[in-house]
Amino acid sequence: MAYDRDELVRLLTDYYNFYNRVFWHATVVPAPPGGWPEINQETLAALNKNDTVIDLLRHLPYVDDQSYQTEPSIMDDTPIVNYRSEDLQKKIRDGDFPDMALSRAGADPPLPPSCAAIAICSNRNGYEVILDTEDGYVYWGDPIGNHDEEAPSLNSTLTERFRGDAANEWRLAGFNVYEPADLFELCKERFRELYWIGLGPLNLSVQRGNMGWEYESEPEPDWSDPEDDFSHNKLARKMRNAGWLGDGEGGCWDVEKFDRLDEQGSSEEE
Repeated sequence: MAYDRDELVRLLTDYYNFYNRVFWHATVVPAPPGGWPEINQETLAALNKNDTVIDLLRHLPYVDDQSYQTEPSIMDDTPIVNYRSEDLQKKIRDGDFPDMALSRAGADPPLPPSCAAIAICSNRNGYEVILDTEDGYVYWGDPIGNHDEEAPSLNSTLTERFRGDAANEWRLAGFNVYEPADLFELCKERFRELYWIGLGPLNLSVQRGNMGWEYESEPEPDWSDPEDDFSHNKLARKMRNAGWLGDGEGGCWDVEKFDRLDEQGSSEEE
């Protein structure tokens, strides 16, 4: 598909605002006219990105500075990459890429110049979300190579396109490929169906697609294990009690009530 910067920025802004309404409680800030001046070829030189990627990163929305050190997560254990951050830019200049913070930065081969990570796990429990400005797609990867989501139809094109291409064989190991609108809608659907539940900007309770979870509207009558206070099903019932799913776009439900119910532990109703 054709890469469209403005459409990608619009979709990502909408996606971030969905998260913000549901559980971030932060401020999503659009880029100023002309883009973020602190993001440029000089500050990100060590990443070896082409001008199209730098232009994209300059125009992405970011989350306003918060009191916590880690950026908000958009998936399980998957914080966004804040290219505006002075600390991150210093690490880039110094070639300091701890864990998987910038996804294959400093690796051999590195991420291609046409690609940029927008969200990356810092351990193997999360995901990688990589935009490719050359083909316009988003690559959603599991770092251990066993994606829990069913492979979309676009995956069938990857082997033909990249087999034997050392710089791009990463796309063949645990990555699903999507048109941007399709991926962001899929992620929203995981929240709507309560497979993903946000517990603040840094934490989610997640039942992955291969875990066989089913929502139970009533607790087991003889279940007395105190650990059930923190079970995913209990959280899902509290979401329902607070009016989820609202309007389906993160609004028209009582997020404050859910927060209160969550703090009450075993109490599911006021």
